[in-house]
Amino acid sequence: MNKFLYFPMIKTRDSELRCFANIKEGDFNDLLPIYELTKSRKTKKTPDGDIYRRMKQIGAIQNGRPFILDLCTDPKYINPQIEQLLSPHFGFKDWQYFVFDLHNELNIIPMIHIYEDQGGVAEEVEAFVDAASQRTPFLAVRLPYDLGREDVARYLEPIISALKNGCKIYVVLDAGFVRNDPVSDIVDEFLDSYEGLVDLKYGIEDVVIMSTSFPSTPAKEGGGDSKGQFDIFEENIYQGVVEEHNVKYGDYVSINTEQIEIKGGTFVPRIDVAAENGFSFSYKRYRRNRGGYVLCAKETIKDTGNYTPLGTWADEEIKLAANDSPSGISPAFWISVRMNYYIETRLRLRRSSN
Repeated sequence: MNKFLYFPMIKTRDSELRCFANIKEGDFNDLLPIYELTKSRKTKKTPDGDIYRRMKQIGAIQNGRPFILDLCTDPKYINPQIEQLLSPHFGFKDWQYFVFDLHNELNIIPMIHIYEDQGGVAEEVEAFVDAASQRTPFLAVRLPYDLGREDVARYLEPIISALKNGCKIYVVLDAGFVRNDPVSDIVDEFLDSYEGLVDLKYGIEDVVIMSTSFPSTPAKEGGGDSKGQFDIFEENIYQGVVEEHNVKYGDYVSINTEQIEIKGGTFVPRIDVAAENGFSFSYKRYRRNRGGYVLCAKETIKDTGNYTPLGTWADEEIKLAANDSPSGISPAFWISVRMNYYIETRLRLRRSSN
């Protein structure tokens, strides 16, 4: 298995998958995606949405390359299929069957599902780990970043003890949305939780720290209606933790965890571009009757202090829009563009420091 540099985590919504479908082929060598499986869009035939359509899309994107698969528990994106896969009965038998039998052609690293109050579920978790570790060389587990050393050890000791055949786990310490808390406090929580892993390193492949600080209202944070800039803190947090411990970088790929649904007709077109140093975003924002995405793109290209073409699909789309031929005029499309450019900046940062 490659020593991956970047662990981007997304929900399997259309905008996120469109971004990943346009990542440069060679970039997948350095990143290990974490997909939170969600239902697909509702249709007459599938009124609850369908997770198998999403799995087909993931398979096409990954093309045999490894990825971590998790299940989304957000009520907006869950359906009866996902609820069934979350059932702990018989060592999460449905989850095992889904990963190892129904989708055995995919290179899946399954997430171990744990619960805040394990209760009687702990035995089922261990049974899953025992069985799954005999069918794959890697598993993954996701824990809150602020559990603290004692609770981290309490959750992970039985999991690592249940591993078979030299299987190892990726441990994801997840802070979620972090914009409202001081960076130093977040770093301290990560460091404390990491201490619970020290005696378990023999069973761990990598420790990944995960967060997002992308705001729900960028124009408010940026202070300008038509253009502005705002800080992001994922890189600051990572630098604070990696100074002390050998951890890997993960984030939500510039997605706000609130997952705000923008209603048609209410949005103002906006193009966001990540700074190459990792610490900020800039944006251009113009109402549709003032130029919309076309003007946003023109102004983005002019702003050479904040935007440099990096040879990505995102650059192509910005150029097309600037030439009066945007491929998409919805917020979801331009979220894909933002994410695509952002991923390239993260990879360049990780490669430069590796």
